[in-house]
Amino acid sequence: MQRDSVVLSPPPVVFIKSISEQGYTLSTAMSDLVDNSIAAGATRVEILMETNKPALIMYVADNGNGMSPRDLTLNMRFPSADMEDVRSSRDMGRFGLGLKTASFSQSRKFTVISRTAGSYYEGRCWDVEYLKKTGDWTLVIEPADIVEKHITDFSAASMNFHSADPGFSPNTLIVWEELYKLRKFTKNTELNAELEELRNHLGLVFHRFIQNGELEIRLNNLLIEPFDPFPVNNPGIQTIAEAFWKTGDNYIKFQGIILPKISEKESAENGSAWAMPNRTLEELQGIYVYRNRRLINYGGWLRTVSKASNLQFGRIRIDISNLNDGDFQLNVAKSSIKIPFSLKRAMADMISSVTTQAVKEYRDRIASAVIRQNALSKGVTLISKQIGAEGPMLKIDPDFEILRQLKVQLSPVNAGKLDILMHLIERKLNQIWQGETGSMEFEQTIDEAEKQRIIKIRKYYEEAGYSWEEIRQLLIESFGRQQETISFIESLKK
Repeated sequence: MQRDSVVLSPPPVVFIKSISEQGYTLSTAMSDLVDNSIAAGATRVEILMETNKPALIMYVADNGNGMSPRDLTLNMRFPSADMEDVRSSRDMGRFGLGLKTASFSQSRKFTVISRTAGSYYEGRCWDVEYLKKTGDWTLVIEPADIVEKHITDFSAASMNFHSADPGFSPNTLIVWEELYKLRKFTKNTELNAELEELRNHLGLVFHRFIQNGELEIRLNNLLIEPFDPFPVNNPGIQTIAEAFWKTGDNYIKFQGIILPKISEKESAENGSAWAMPNRTLEELQGIYVYRNRRLINYGGWLRTVSKASNLQFGRIRIDISNLNDGDFQLNVAKSSIKIPFSLKRAMADMISSVTTQAVKEYRDRIASAVIRQNALSKGVTLISKQIGAEGPMLKIDPDFEILRQLKVQLSPVNAGKLDILMHLIERKLNQIWQGETGSMEFEQTIDEAEKQRIIKIRKYYEEAGYSWEEIRQLLIESFGRQQETISFIESLKK
């Protein structure tokens, strides 16, 4: 039986606007273009944008191998490659969409100009306004004079910044026009902040290439410095032995580090080895995934554990290749991945070691901040660390001179209230210090002294006119949520 069929080609403008919303920022979009430069063998990438011009234009140029006219046309196609094809180990892409989706995520018109050794420049352009007129997928083949003008404008833009290199002649130049997202910024300061974010992002994402001398990236003629989130040669760094996970014929390597507690203070300074400008250790904690040595994910634990302040000193790096894309479900923007369950299981010991050590470092940092070191007399030490049956605990020293004088002057009833207040402060201090893994969170029994404190607090607050619900909430928050404690508190309700 003959079946009818119809060809349904997507309307180009609607399709382009849809695929441009793939979670790209300026920084991640630009990273996709740098990926292509690396795959083309480039050792230098130049990024330019003059923020003081009424019509914003962004240039991205490299000294890679360039493209022939035929390859240039094919690379402008949606998509330009089959994700199932066997790829080179240098290939940084996956779907054959990166150039187009990244460019359209920021612009409504972009031109790619390229040449191979000994040949002339050729240009191809996708222009949303032109597509509105044609109504079909019409790629513009730019005439020689337009191509030459783009090359000349790029060189002129470079000369408007310090450290221009008139001898640099790109083999590939990408021109973004009609920057519909950036033109929403009305002040130069906003644009410059966006460019500074781009600078920091590229220095992090491509730090291995920059550190090894394989790649030089300049933004408005200023060299981008690398930021290595794993400065293993710095004093105080603790490293966890690397481990491997086999998938097919390929091995994935992962390793953890613990930053020293001094890193929290130093990370607040510009030029710190521990954090990029305007980023905190808490934001940079977690798992870092490198694909072909390019960082594709960081700043979280990928659903293995939750981000927390007391984990800010812990980092784990995973190295994968483009052969593992299917395992990690990498998306078009390279902004979303998922760790395979079997790898999570293989990494369990590593994650446990890193998070445990990170919490210990965090506790030591808090303890060092609140405990006075090398005090000559007991009366000047307010908080001390004591080792008991429940492990190390922070205690308010009753011999602290002000407390000692208060207790002498107070009546027995008020002295008892002061003891209870000190106990509540100690509990809260240790909850902060120990975080979610501290021994206080795992107490299973409640002793008689604790019961008496709870009874007295209930009495004090009841006499002051507080409702049972308010008193109950205070007691549970102060003495923990273990079942035996909650049951005892509930039994006090009249």
